Amino acid sequence: MVTSFLALLLLTPQLPQGESATFSDGATAELYALARVRHVRQDSLVRDYQAVVHTRMDVTAGKSRFARQTALVAHEACAQVTWRTPNDLRVRVLGARSAAPVLRMMAGVTPELEDDVRGEFRQEVWFDRPWFIPRSLGDSIRLMGVPDRAALHPLAAGATDHYRFAITDSVSLSVPGRDVHAVKMRVEPKELGPSLVAGDMWIDRETGDVVRLMIVFVGTYLWEEPDGTAPEDSAEARKENEWANRVLSVEADIEYALVRRQFWLPHRQLLAITAEIPWFVNATIPARAVSTFGDYRVNTSPDLSFVLALEDESIGRQSRTRIGAKVGNGYTEDESTHEERYRNGYFRAGVWSDGRWEVDVPPADSLASYEWDGGFKVALDSDEQRRIRESVAELARISEGLPPQWIGQQQLQMAWQRFSDIIRFNRVQGLSLGAGLQFRPGLPFTTVLVGGRFAFGDMKPAASVVLRRDGPGGRLDLSAYWDVREVESWTGGLGIGNSINAFFTGHDDAEYYRSLGGGLSYQWNAGLLRDFQVSAFIESHESTPTAVSAPIPNLFGDGAFPENAPVAEDVFLRSTVTRLMRIGFAELHGAVELLGNPDTAVVRFWGSAAIPFKVIQRTGTLTLRAGAMAGDSVAQMGYRLGGPQTVRGYLYGTRAARRFWSAQLDFALRRSAIWAPVIFADIGDTFSSDPLIGGGVGLSLLNGMIRFSLSKGFRPANDVRFDLVFRAPR
Repeated sequence: MVTSFLALLLLTPQLPQGESATFSDGATAELYALARVRHVRQDSLVRDYQAVVHTRMDVTAGKSRFARQTALVAHEACAQVTWRTPNDLRVRVLGARSAAPVLRMMAGVTPELEDDVRGEFRQEVWFDRPWFIPRSLGDSIRLMGVPDRAALHPLAAGATDHYRFAITDSVSLSVPGRDVHAVKMRVEPKELGPSLVAGDMWIDRETGDVVRLMIVFVGTYLWEEPDGTAPEDSAEARKENEWANRVLSVEADIEYALVRRQFWLPHRQLLAITAEIPWFVNATIPARAVSTFGDYRVNTSPDLSFVLALEDESIGRQSRTRIGAKVGNGYTEDESTHEERYRNGYFRAGVWSDGRWEVDVPPADSLASYEWDGGFKVALDSDEQRRIRESVAELARISEGLPPQWIGQQQLQMAWQRFSDIIRFNRVQGLSLGAGLQFRPGLPFTTVLVGGRFAFGDMKPAASVVLRRDGPGGRLDLSAYWDVREVESWTGGLGIGNSINAFFTGHDDAEYYRSLGGGLSYQWNAGLLRDFQVSAFIESHESTPTAVSAPIPNLFGDGAFPENAPVAEDVFLRSTVTRLMRIGFAELHGAVELLGNPDTAVVRFWGSAAIPFKVIQRTGTLTLRAGAMAGDSVAQMGYRLGGPQTVRGYLYGTRAARRFWSAQLDFALRRSAIWAPVIFADIGDTFSSDPLIGGGVGLSLLNGMIRFSLSKGFRPANDVRFDLVFRAPR
């Protein structure tokens, strides 16, 4: 009766249909009313519970949120939680462990530094508030303190003034004791507000419980609230949020489980915060936290006592948190230092809606000594990876259905695919400057990238246009271009590193040709073909001569560049299949390339492996490369030996052949993240004569970001060569 009456009240003022309607139909209004009643009553069946919460946090980097990610930081924690109605919570952290692969990627990082970072991250990962939602959601939604202003819950009082609702799907779930008929209800804001959500609520049709909530946070005050009430305060906060929304997005997937066949309790909570560099496409850093609840004990009346004292009158309202270092079973009255918290552990406490909370963090050595069921793995297991990938894909689809300005997307903005698209230098074009535009045509996951550049060496323009759809399944590029390309894709001649080396030292370690063409490429983001990329282009190839000399003469030469070798000029079909993969910390890259027309056909195969290692607490890398070709002899499909990618100490292209192999060994002599001397030795051959053997010394700065190298060919002997190696993130 109450439900029917509430449904009538909800539906009556919403009879007009269209974009302003709150409910798409009467069935939606009736189900919403049932869920609203359940939300208000907050399920009085559960008085208290105890559970174990496992939380896994990862910070990764990749070309997009759907592509394979490289782990930068990983953290795992286990905690015992006790919750009591109306909303009191005590969290006792049991153990924590972490890994920072990003440090291992940096040549010269000491084991001591890595251990220090792990220890501090293990202890300081905890936030000012509990990092999970302990029970059903109240009238606002926030996880780990995100967003800055808690979002309005779709079932909160007054929510119908801000949201519209529509039933879009249903599913039957078999759980012990009964079958659950869950109905998916789409929630969308009527207009942008300070802090709202958009997404899907899965509702148990029988009880009205929300069993899953998948949401994207949107709003004008997600990341920063006004400091005051003056108009300029609001304007400043809106400006800061507008900028933050261009860079950051935040999404959540909150699931509940039916415990003991009758209690809907927290099961799995995913928070995803994704940073995307607005001016560079294909540069994404997602941070994701997954909390999983288990080992429930319900309505056992456990002892729930707090250590830190809070004023009784503060309960039920927001206040600043308190923190105190442990002394025996108590805490210090004064604010504790970081060292005290690290050594002795600490308590952190505060209040929230209808209750209070407290987190008990033990000393760092206790966190490290916790006995886990299994060893810590940086990479998630396949099942968890699949669940996260599916959640992220569905949340992305929800996000793509929103107005672009709500999620920080600009219809037209400056954008480049890599830094060298802005400024570049090589021997065939000289100095060239480029500009890029990114346009969003309004199709899901789709952008149009237009680029243009002008070269002051050969006085020729270049241009490209790419229609890109980068979705959960894969990335499709349809492109057309007139530009200079590299003969060998791994030389990096069009990157910023080679540009700097060519400009300052007079060494351009690549060969080029000019290409007019177009075609498509596709890279799988999921499934059995994940990380495979296939492409097919129709191109007209044209030789391009050396046009400039080095602006700053080579320290050991006259600054003149060798002549760029000519290529076979014709119209070709160029097709490629590539695969980049990682096994542990080793990086493997392989490709098959086909070039042909009615008169010519050639195919080449190549592969590389970069294998890091550690000896006597010093780091090093062994890099192996090999390639072969079959079919007709075409200049732009041959291999070149010599230069920084094969045998250092020799000019790039010292030997050219149909097949080659090379091995490079680098070893740091000092354990330092700031600077370290390096020695290296290389060997390579084209199966035509004695191998080239080279080696040298270098100075690595900022973990290899900048490196000064002196190299020399030993067999056959040649002069000493100086190179400036600049390894940019992009």
